[in-house]
Amino acid sequence: MMESLRNFLTGPRLLIVVLVCALPFVFLGTSSLGSVFNGSFGTINGEDVSEIDIQLASNSATQRFKSIYGEDFDFDMLDDDFKAESIKQELIVQKVLQAGARSMGFINKSSQEDVMKSIVQSSIFQVDGVFSEDVYAAQVNSNGYTKESYIEVMTNLAAAELYRSSFTSLDFVTKNELLELTNLLEKSSDIKFIKINYEDLKEQIVNTEIELSNYYSDNEIKFYSEEEKSFEYIILDQSEYKDNIQIPETYLSDAYDNYVIRFDNSAQIRISHIMVEKNNYDSRDSAYESITKINDLLLNGDDFATIAIKFSEDIVTREIGGDLDYYEKDVFPEEFEEALVNLNLNDISQIVELDESFHILKVTEKNIQEPLSEEEIRKELIDELIETESFALMQDDYSKIENMILDNNTLNEISEDLSKVVSKSDLYNSSNYNFEFNNSEIKDYLFSSNSLINKPYAIDLGDKIIILSINQINESSLQPFESVNDSVSEFLSESKALNKINLLSDEIRAISSDEERNEFISAYDYVIEDSFIGVKRYSSLLPREVLNIIFNSKSGIQISADSQNGDKYIIDIEKFNMPTEDEIINVVEDYTSFGKDVFTTKMSQIINDEVFLNARVNLNNLIF
Repeated sequence: MMESLRNFLTGPRLLIVVLVCALPFVFLGTSSLGSVFNGSFGTINGEDVSEIDIQLASNSATQRFKSIYGEDFDFDMLDDDFKAESIKQELIVQKVLQAGARSMGFINKSSQEDVMKSIVQSSIFQVDGVFSEDVYAAQVNSNGYTKESYIEVMTNLAAAELYRSSFTSLDFVTKNELLELTNLLEKSSDIKFIKINYEDLKEQIVNTEIELSNYYSDNEIKFYSEEEKSFEYIILDQSEYKDNIQIPETYLSDAYDNYVIRFDNSAQIRISHIMVEKNNYDSRDSAYESITKINDLLLNGDDFATIAIKFSEDIVTREIGGDLDYYEKDVFPEEFEEALVNLNLNDISQIVELDESFHILKVTEKNIQEPLSEEEIRKELIDELIETESFALMQDDYSKIENMILDNNTLNEISEDLSKVVSKSDLYNSSNYNFEFNNSEIKDYLFSSNSLINKPYAIDLGDKIIILSINQINESSLQPFESVNDSVSEFLSESKALNKINLLSDEIRAISSDEERNEFISAYDYVIEDSFIGVKRYSSLLPREVLNIIFNSKSGIQISADSQNGDKYIIDIEKFNMPTEDEIINVVEDYTSFGKDVFTTKMSQIINDEVFLNARVNLNNLIF
């Protein structure tokens, strides 16, 4: 199973999953860390392994299993050693790629600025479509991050993805490779086969009462009921807190003043720059002399973008004329703000000095509008306050509830403290679970081996919080024969059908005479004989799994193949037919995209091998 885990890490899937889900993953947490990892963690390829890295790797491993086995999969049900190895593999990929990204210079100020822009634009940290510094700080702080450490984590992830994609983004495939691939996939086969139809055979099976009773007795484990659980719960709803929000007298005026400041700061000013890196010169004076010469060219009327392409030492923006996109105060250094304050469209700044570089800035776009009046945004300001404060009040109660749970308070005691009504759920098993809130974490906890009766447990649902306590558990038990009679009959018929198919197959293959075989086959209406000429690898005439066996076999032999629906095939492979040159020419273009995908998969496998074979793992935890 661990080998299949490693195979799943192959290719773009892993980092794409991590990056697409990175923001929510950071806030999910996992219950598996405490029992698996403790103490200092060491390094991988020279990169320190922190508790945050363990958290991300654990969350990624959990999500990966869910993507394979479904959202109901409980990662904590796995053996501790297996969980530790799964998380270790995630860590190796995470840190090897991060080390590679750092060695290539992908973790830099520019990549950090891109991450900061993404955070500002993320709906997770917005209120009414506008980035809220308070919401951002509250969310990252409540999950153990500072604002700066969260940016660092996201920058490392983004740089690692850029490093990985720089290898797999190549999609060049040679003409010979494409022709070989086309030749392989256009190959066809001439076959004769006998098919034993599983469903038709099963329908003809008759089970006696004695057989059913004996099967039930011999296979009782199959007829146990599912464990059932019900729970009591209370709900905290953010909307209920909104009525308790009082608007301070000065709030509207203060908020409007802040809005005007934010509006001024968000004026759409696009800038470009030319940079000279001090470290590229013997001294600061030499670097200053270089930027001065560039400034002289600009003063003489030379085109800014052309000069940037020719002389700028910023490798990220040089080829695009020094374009830095739209200016934002929180992203760029304050020296830029001072240099831009009095510039109009197409104006060029004086030389700007930073600790490690010199810059010349140009305003390339400017779109400044008048802010709305206080009256025009009054409702929006009030809604923003109510939204933020109601969320904060609910989170305060959430923190209090968690402390009460730690102090072994019951659900009734918590409900009394919050003046909330306790509700009761239906009795559920894992098959019929349909609680009103469609949240997998509720179901995961309910049917987890770690859940305890009469022990409250709190789950954050975003704008709601549920506190539940299991109040009834019906253990799995053997169901009476009368209530599972249909299931017993179905299981027995399936067993008989499979045995019958195998016996028929052996008998058919043992008959050497065509006449005798035809006579034998004609005695059963669920056995047919047929032949195909020129059937291809991806034909719909036969099940895919059967075709895979055919095209992985040799011509001139007889094979046996089982389909996923239970049908049995006895196949004589008469010959394989290679496509003609004209046939290849007619279809080769159709395989261009597929050929690129094959190449990318090969590159991904190479990267995967490099990650696991060449990783320098120095982890202190003895579990590894």
